[in-house]
Amino acid sequence: MKHMQNTTEIKVLGTGTSKHQMITSVLKEYLNKAGLSIPVNDYTDIDSFLKDGIESVPAVIYKDQVYNIGRNGSFNKSLRKVVSAILKDSNFGLIEKIVIPVDFSDISTNAFAYGHRLATDLGAITKAIHVFFPSAREVTEAATVDIDVAKLKESYLEDLVATFDSDWGSDLMRVSLIDSEFRTGFPGDEILDSIEANDASLTIMGTTGQTGFIRKWFGSVSTKVMNESPSPVLLVPEGASYKGIYKIAYAYEDIEQDKAVLGDLVSIAEKFGAEIHLIHVEDGSTPDPGYYITELISQLYPTALITTASIKSDDIAQGISDYCINHNMDLISLSTHKKKFFEHLYDDNISEKMAVVSKLPLLILKK
Repeated sequence: MKHMQNTTEIKVLGTGTSKHQMITSVLKEYLNKAGLSIPVNDYTDIDSFLKDGIESVPAVIYKDQVYNIGRNGSFNKSLRKVVSAILKDSNFGLIEKIVIPVDFSDISTNAFAYGHRLATDLGAITKAIHVFFPSAREVTEAATVDIDVAKLKESYLEDLVATFDSDWGSDLMRVSLIDSEFRTGFPGDEILDSIEANDASLTIMGTTGQTGFIRKWFGSVSTKVMNESPSPVLLVPEGASYKGIYKIAYAYEDIEQDKAVLGDLVSIAEKFGAEIHLIHVEDGSTPDPGYYITELISQLYPTALITTASIKSDDIAQGISDYCINHNMDLISLSTHKKKFFEHLYDDNISEKMAVVSKLPLLILKK
């Protein structure tokens, strides 16, 4: 692993207790994971603490900022905040980052809960982003932003992060660290900018947002992000809950286009140790290239349990739906060129079975 050089020291102040040692150990563990070469040094001279105005130990000093651990609450929770603050200074280094836009609707919050648990399994950072799109009026050719509303939305974001930190109780140091971004501007553009700035490995979005106008707006943002994101996008529908990823269904049809995303499919499946189910629906228009795609995936992922299925159906979406339901899939995966199936998947006029499969998260792989 390549480590990023940083000459700034992290001081861990204490009396050599087990908690003192735990702080040092946790900091070193996260810094190593992030590929950050920041020295972590222990200090136990109480007289020097008093001279420096340190009121209680254990404590951490980084870039002249003093962090007291467990002084006013949970030891784990305050340690988590310190670790997050130090890593954030280097944008969490080499640790994978998963961007999750939120609009504070129930569906958006559910997608965030799903994403946070998935990020925990992957050992990734959860990046919660809210984009404030103000109602503006032209005043001497300048937009006037309602500052009070912006501050309210920013407080919502802070509350969301605090809620998910609190929900994990004593497991705080074993779950995904959460970072937040509050931006103002056009949602689609700002989300895409955040994905690029964070080099996000995955973006997770609810399939709808608030009701009425905002619901339509959020759908258009999802579409923009899905089409323009450089990395995979996971769309989490209403009611979906994260229970692990054990079976991934991949609908294939054009081997020349499908093989361009196999690397990402294999990478994601390998992280979870998941089965890959390759599904081809024969509707009379395309032959089944299953033998070729199976060979390609076997080369990339030799330990995988790969299942291929060729289904005859006049309705591609319905055929995939039936397979996913009957074989208990956790995730449906498609590449961006399969827009026809994507449109069918969220069509309000589809059959009852398709309504069931639409509750499965949909992973959009990028060519």
